[in-house]
Amino acid sequence: MLDRYLIREVLKPSMMVCGLFIVLFAGYSWIVFLAQAVDALLSTSMLLKLIVLKVGIALEVLLPVSLYFGIILGLGRLYADSEMKALLAAGVSPYRVMGAIFLLSVCVAILVAVFSLYLRPLAYEESYRVKAQAEAGLGISHLEPGHFYDRRDGSLVLFAEEVDQPHRQLKRVFVQSEHGDKLRIISAKKAGEQFHPEIGMSIPVLYDGFEYKLTRNGSITHMSHFSELSIFPQESIAEYRRKAASTEKLSISNSRKDNAELQWRFSTPFSTILLGLLGIPLSRSSPRGGKYAKIFTATVLFAVYYFLGLMVKTLVEQGTLPIFPGLWWVVIGLGVLVGVFVLIPQFSTRQLL
Repeated sequence: MLDRYLIREVLKPSMMVCGLFIVLFAGYSWIVFLAQAVDALLSTSMLLKLIVLKVGIALEVLLPVSLYFGIILGLGRLYADSEMKALLAAGVSPYRVMGAIFLLSVCVAILVAVFSLYLRPLAYEESYRVKAQAEAGLGISHLEPGHFYDRRDGSLVLFAEEVDQPHRQLKRVFVQSEHGDKLRIISAKKAGEQFHPEIGMSIPVLYDGFEYKLTRNGSITHMSHFSELSIFPQESIAEYRRKAASTEKLSISNSRKDNAELQWRFSTPFSTILLGLLGIPLSRSSPRGGKYAKIFTATVLFAVYYFLGLMVKTLVEQGTLPIFPGLWWVVIGLGVLVGVFVLIPQFSTRQLL
């Protein structure tokens, strides 16, 4: 009964924190993608799908940090209401509390492992596919006639004098694209989209027009007339990206970057457990201090740990640090910090609780 009570008191704030983080992260992603929607010719459905995928990718971080702050808030409330003091007076061992939190942390760590090792790569793969499809397509459904659409990097400019939504066609079309130091300009009477089975997505097809290739100084190097012209994406969707690579594929790779990505994936469940245990001593506060007394300290510690992990991952990728122990140094460091709070007398769990 006591274990279930402690877990319930921690789960409630953890779920609230997780929900808040998801809303904030989704809102931020919406703002970022909305700014790119016109530039990248993203439709509303693609925009929403990318946001969902982005949130799914972030869950490997949002779940551990939500548990971490949930433990601090949940146990902090027990301290603020003197319930923890009453439990200790009734003979409840501090290690009983730690055991309940450890059990909960392990359960969340298993969920994080599933996200990190399997679901996150799939989400990345799908997000790359959606972005590639957006970059390759014309986005006819949300285009307005007589308006120039360009990508943020200036690699593509699109203009259509008329948009025929029922037939999903553009009429009197102008397209300008960049390929290194060369410009490609296409003028066509009409354009549409056709599904290409080899790359698994729709690509623009222009009809009855002229194609020009120019240098940066305006010199024409090529001019031709076409009756039908398909525009394939510059970058193949099948291009290897390690964040979308399966964990099995990373495990047999000799690349430093692949090894760093693999270590990151395997480290997240261990980080979840250690952050959960770290939340126990950080939750300790006096009744006058309130349950939010240690939030600032907890935030700083998590920020240092997270950004240190990112920095070490980058150093491993660059070859500055050896592949082994690589990212595990950061996890070991967090484990030592937790051990200090638990084992050293003046920071022991018994005194902190």
